[in-house]
Order: sequence, then structure tokens, then C-alpha cells
Amino acid sequence: MVTVIMTTWDDGTGLRYEYAVACHESLRIGITPNPHIIVTDDGSHNFNNLAMTLKGSRTSLLTGPHNGIGSSLNRAINHLSVLDPHEPWMYTTDDWLLTDNLDLTRAIQLLDIGYDMVRVGPPHPNLECTIQFQAGIGWWLDIHTYLPATGFAFATRPFIAAPSLYRKIGAFKEGVDSYECERDYSDRVWDHGGIKIAAVTLHGPWEHIGEYAVGNRPVTV
Repeated sequence: MVTVIMTTWDDGTGLRYEYAVACHESLRIGITPNPHIIVTDDGSHNFNNLAMTLKGSRTSLLTGPHNGIGSSLNRAINHLSVLDPHEPWMYTTDDWLLTDNLDLTRAIQLLDIGYDMVRVGPPHPNLECTIQFQAGIGWWLDIHTYLPATGFAFATRPFIAAPSLYRKIGAFKEGVDSYECERDYSDRVWDHGGIKIAAVTLHGPWEHIGEYAVGNRPVTV
């Protein structure tokens, strides 16, 4: 089993929540095996509106003070660690729409053989990789995470992670926007030098929706 964590935040316009509702539904019906979903909100004033729309089986809804996407992620991962500290988790934001079925079986197999993270959506360009194959799993890309490799080996595009990723790298940076949070964690993955990351697709069944971005919006606590 896998738990999907989706972060969201709406500034009161309701536009990001429209994205979140559509993406939540695509995750609920499109992922195999059927996931538990945690929707973790960054202190939106109208969170109750989203909660009323998304309430239902196998969806947990979390919120807290407005303190950045890192705070939302930490809240969800800590919640999951209480429920099952050994369960892998998948991360996505509220504007990556799943357009077809996504089978996580191969990604979970890679976690089982020692990977800390497997990217299941479009990876970033300019990454150095080695093509790997194993009977029973198939082909995948082993992303280099040791210097002087370049690019975003870790990134917040859709991925699935073993609990080991969070144990090794630690909590996400809070009190900053999503771009700074992503850059900080990526840099810490490089600095660690021992994180194993794979990719199982160069694109996958994903569509990045919407034009209303929040990544560079200032955080107020």
C-alpha cells in the first residue's frame, strides 16, 4: 500500500482549490494500488470549503498555520509516520493532473531493492543517469546524485519515496516559498551523496494544469 500526499494552498480566490479538487479525483481513480490520500493545506482561510468537497473514504485532510509548502509536507509525513512508519509515500502538488492510470508496482519494487526515491512523473533535464535492468522489474534510469552531477535529481514533481528519504535528509524547510523549499532539499540531497534516486518514466500520464501559480508568493506566519 502507498499513501499519496498532495499539498495545496488557496489565497482566497478559490482557483487553486479548483485545481486541487480535479487532481484529487484523478489520483483517487487513477493510481494502482488504490491509495490512501492525505491532502495537506497551508493554512488557507477557506480550507473548510475544500474539506467539505473532498471528505470521504481513504482521504485525510490536514491544515495548520500558513508557513510554506515545507510545513505542509512535514505535517503530512509526521501524520503518516504515526499511522505507519514503514509505509512509502508519494508526493504531488495540487496542479499535477493524472490523465491515465498510474501503476506504482515497479516504483515500489525499486524502493524494495534499496532506492530512497523514484520519480514517477517528468524528470528535470540535464540529469546524468545510468540505464538499469533487472528481471522482474524491467528498465529504469538510475539518477546520479553524487557531485559533480548537475540538475534537480530531487524535485517536487511527482515521486514516490521510502521512509529512508526523510530519515536521511530530514524535514523540509519551512517559512519559505515552494521554489526555495525545493532548492533547499535538492541541495541537501546532493550534499548527502548517498541518496539513491530512480526514474521509471520520461513523461508519464501527467498534465501540469492551471496558470495561477503560488510558488513565489511570500509566506506570512
